Amino acid sequence: MNIKQLNKREKLLAAAVIVVMLLGGYGYLRFEPRLSDIDLLEKQTENTLNRIATMEIPDEPQEKIDEIIAQLDDQEKALEAIKDNAGQIEMQLAPLDSQELRVRISELARDSGIRIRVNQTLRVEPVTSTTKRRAGDEAEIIVPPTAGWIKRLSPGSMYARPLQRLEIDGDYPSLRRFIHGLDNLPYQVTVVRMNIEKLEVAPLRGMSQLLKTELVLAL
Repeated sequence: MNIKQLNKREKLLAAAVIVVMLLGGYGYLRFEPRLSDIDLLEKQTENTLNRIATMEIPDEPQEKIDEIIAQLDDQEKALEAIKDNAGQIEMQLAPLDSQELRVRISELARDSGIRIRVNQTLRVEPVTSTTKRRAGDEAEIIVPPTAGWIKRLSPGSMYARPLQRLEIDGDYPSLRRFIHGLDNLPYQVTVVRMNIEKLEVAPLRGMSQLLKTELVLAL
C-alpha cells in the first residue's frame, strides 16, 4: 500500500504519528543531557550537605584570647606611661618664642667666666616628606636617628625645637662650669653640637689655655 491509496483521515493520522516521533526524538536528544547534569548537581549538593552536617567545628581557643587580652592591657599601660613621660618632658621645655631662656644662658656664660663672641638663632631648612600627601595634610615628620639631632630638631619634624648657636671663648674650667650650669636652668637645654679649638694666643704663665668653642643648643 502506498500513500496515494490512503484516504484523507489515514493520511492525517500518519502525519500526526510522524510529528510525534520527530518531537520525541528531538526532546530525547535535547533534554536528556540536561537531565543528567541536573541529577549530577543534585547528588553533589546532597553530598555537600551531608559533609556539612557531620563537620565538627573546633572550640574557640580561650587560652590564646586571654593571652592576647593580657598583651593589649600591657601595651595600653605602656602607652599611658609614655604619654605621662612625654607630658613631664614637655613641661620642662621653654615656650618656642621664650626670650627668658636666652637671657639666662647669657647670664650663665658671664657668671662662668665665658666670653660670648656670637649668639644667634641657628636657621635650618625645614624637613620635608618624600611621600605624597593629601591636600591639607600637615602631619609632623618623624626623622630617623641616623639623620642627626640638628635635622631631627628642624622645623617640620615631630621633635622640632628652637636652635641657638654660640661661639664662646674661655678656658676648660670655665667651659665645664657653663655646660654643667645648663642643667640648672629653669628649662631644659640640650647641647646637640660642640666643636672645640685652641686659640692661637698663648696663655700667660700660670694661666689655662683659652679655648674657642662652637655650641648649638636646643632650647
